[in-house]
Amino acid sequence: MAAGLFLLSGVAMSYTAIKSTVVASKELSHAQEVVRYTSQALTRSIKQTNKFPEVSNEISNKFTVLTVHQGAGMLACDGSIPNAAYSEVYTLISGYLTCDIGNGPVQLLRGIQSLTFKSSGILVSISVTPENIPKQFETGIQIDIAASRLVLDKAVWRNPT
Repeated sequence: MAAGLFLLSGVAMSYTAIKSTVVASKELSHAQEVVRYTSQALTRSIKQTNKFPEVSNEISNKFTVLTVHQGAGMLACDGSIPNAAYSEVYTLISGYLTCDIGNGPVQLLRGIQSLTFKSSGILVSISVTPENIPKQFETGIQIDIAASRLVLDKAVWRNPT
């Protein structure tokens, strides 16, 4: 009887350890997906712009807004291709990364605890904190994206002779 109880307690402890590992793995996987999608969506927008992205702070509501101006015929964050120049306005609303091109905000991604933007010239820094993120990443993950089209437009091309 004692040997059976000893084995049963060992199995119970193993089950508990495995279950906590699986939960942590799922949380990390979700956080990784949030960061990946945020990076993918904002990279497309920032890299294709031909104007400097603008960051505005809403101090009273403790969030930042990123405005990216796009030219006509460029793919928008909502999947459309507008015929006129437009602006994409990214912000965090109730845990959702949203984008608005003038038709009202479209929810792109859920599961974000905090999202802030900083801009210094052509470089935009995005700090994203997914919900239920492991403690070592609870201050957020920073994504730096350069407006590479601005760099290329200013590059001087000289025809070698």
